[in-house]
Amino acid sequence: MTGWWRDFGAARFGRPASPRPIVRPALLARLDQAFAEPGQEDAVQPVVTVVAGSGAGKSILLAQWAEARRAVMVQLDNGRVPAAGDGAVVVLDGIENLPLDGAGWRRVVELVGVVPLVLSGREPIPVAAVDRLGAGHLVFAEDETYQVLAAALADAAGADGLAPDLHLLTGGWPALVGLAAAWLARLPMPERGTSLRQLARVDEPLQEHLVGVLLQTLHHDEREFVRRLAHLPAIDAATADALDLTEDLGGLPPIVLPVIGSGGRYAVPEPLRRTIQQRLPLAEHERRALLEAFQGM
Repeated sequence: MTGWWRDFGAARFGRPASPRPIVRPALLARLDQAFAEPGQEDAVQPVVTVVAGSGAGKSILLAQWAEARRAVMVQLDNGRVPAAGDGAVVVLDGIENLPLDGAGWRRVVELVGVVPLVLSGREPIPVAAVDRLGAGHLVFAEDETYQVLAAALADAAGADGLAPDLHLLTGGWPALVGLAAAWLARLPMPERGTSLRQLARVDEPLQEHLVGVLLQTLHHDEREFVRRLAHLPAIDAATADALDLTEDLGGLPPIVLPVIGSGGRYAVPEPLRRTIQQRLPLAEHERRALLEAFQGM
């Protein structure tokens, strides 16, 4: 869910436009192939599983594919599995939120083989599948790392010189590439190469380090915005205004991202919340007041 973005939204607050996710044609084609044959009424419907850790880009990839395919995509953050019909492929993202002994997982088992399904999560999914995509399929190729960096820097030549080192240092892991690209984009051009190479000497988890250095590049209002948003559920622009969070919700990827399928709500991605809360702590009375204001709306 984080970081590989290209030309999204209007420039606001003196910042360049935020980038959109890059398109990954080979993976989209692979998903297409799994559902290429139209299902017969009495045929067993195909199931594809997508399993990888946080930050692999599962949700973004599947949202792109679901939109193009007109599939039904559901984020299972509340543990509820929806009814499905009309023969459409159903994408269930966040399977790890369904305990294996719970009603939600039993509903998934009932759907397997009956409805064409894509099941996505962070842990192995114990169902028979016609195809299984894992972390090794989702990591970026070097060219994709270059695309992310070129979009973030708005500088193809500069990205060409930095992309090989960035790819090597991050292993092509999408979340790390996105965080590093956003950080480099905020540095003065002459400092980018040296700063990037210094990542090789980082002795803490690279994601935590990149969140920290990216937060340091934010101006004061941006930091205060992220500091508070890291304690809130997903919010829309009207809620942000009511809470006096005056920054542009869409202007700070990959540390503030749209929640897929939520109709214009944004949030700090779950894997980054803890790090941001630690790096930009909020006093307990401030946190309580913020949550009370949110809950009272």
